Amino acid sequence: MDTQAKIRWAVMGTGYIANRFAQGMAEVADAALVAVVSRDADRGRAFAERYGAEAVYTDLAEMLAAVKPDALYVATPNDCHYAAIVAALNAGVNVLSEKPMVDNRRQLDRVVALAKEKDLFLMEGMWTRCFPAVRQARAWLSEGRIGRPLTVRAFFEMHADLDNWQWWKAGLAHAGGALRDVGIYSIAMADMVFPMPPARALSTMHSNGEVDQSFRLLLDYGEGQVALVGGAFNQDSGWEVEIVGEKGSIHIGPEFWDPTTATLRTYDGTAERFEEPYPATGFQFEIRAVQDCLRRGLKQCPDYTWDDMTRVSDIIEAARKEWGIVYPADEA
Repeated sequence: MDTQAKIRWAVMGTGYIANRFAQGMAEVADAALVAVVSRDADRGRAFAERYGAEAVYTDLAEMLAAVKPDALYVATPNDCHYAAIVAALNAGVNVLSEKPMVDNRRQLDRVVALAKEKDLFLMEGMWTRCFPAVRQARAWLSEGRIGRPLTVRAFFEMHADLDNWQWWKAGLAHAGGALRDVGIYSIAMADMVFPMPPARALSTMHSNGEVDQSFRLLLDYGEGQVALVGGAFNQDSGWEVEIVGEKGSIHIGPEFWDPTTATLRTYDGTAERFEEPYPATGFQFEIRAVQDCLRRGLKQCPDYTWDDMTRVSDIIEAARKEWGIVYPADEA
């Protein structure tokens, strides 16, 4: 790939997340939005005009053949991701897909195998891992600044605004539920600290009649290492992550999934604060991370590898199946 040329992106979807992604892209000088794919041509044209996209399509296959972008960002409802990823990889196009990337482990294994076969980049959009504050927290962990980590507390709970919300997230048809929509961030934070499968998981869940509306998980990694994580659509809670170790603690916030600060406190009285405010939405950090991988010829992102997303996916799938939540894709 030409290291001087701009990275040419196509975006599939024109909803809330696609808009935030495009706003972040405007902060990346060497990113170009060359196409948008929307089921609704009018919405696609409005999106393209708003963000300067060069072309609008209503058919993904047509766009892939005509434009052949460097990367496709998939920002459609959950159950639509798999087919789009497969189509893009088969067309020779690198993929960044919104989380949750696919609906189950079977689909995950297939898209990872396809990315390997086609020698292409593939990443689930765990944008949190790309923020400077999170990278700083990971550096403190690797440097042993808090000693051996013992406990992670991470809760992404929100009281959904009934007048401004994507209702498909609360139903089976589009593979929704709090666990996969917001809880995935909490679980990925636990996996960042304890990058291994938990020895056991205990859970509780409240259903809205179709999917989980709220949940709690206790992930036991053995040897005194545990994570308390949760997610909800029907309540608010503190959004700062706490990582406690033998020598101190790390706090990431104020919203841990798109943070501006990381604070280190050690038991000897040392305190260190990292702060990096940012313009726009923060998606620029993920976009830059992906583009760096493409320019370096990497097929997976060091911030969130295929092994990382597989472990997180396995925790999620085991929990929802324990709760009796079965998606249409599970039976396909």
